[in-house]
Amino acid sequence: MAEFTITEFQSVVNACFDGATSEEIKDSTLHTEFTDLGFDSLTVYEIVTRIQDDFKVSVPDEQLDELTTPAALIQYVQGQLTTV
Repeated sequence: MAEFTITEFQSVVNACFDGATSEEIKDSTLHTEFTDLGFDSLTVYEIVTRIQDDFKVSVPDEQLDELTTPAALIQYVQGQLTTV
């Protein structure tokens, strides 16, 4: 079974943005809103699109609106992976 942890999330961010923003994602900032981390909605959408492609999960747009922190997104994706 695949896992989606902070490490995988950081890897996706690195792949999307050449590592420019992944330093902002660490254990102490997992529960910080994406907007407070400097991620606008387009940035989050690009990250989620990459996650969907790489991990073969689905994150519906209406669900994405509720996933406002890295921790929430990581937990949601991990939940999708465990139900596959």
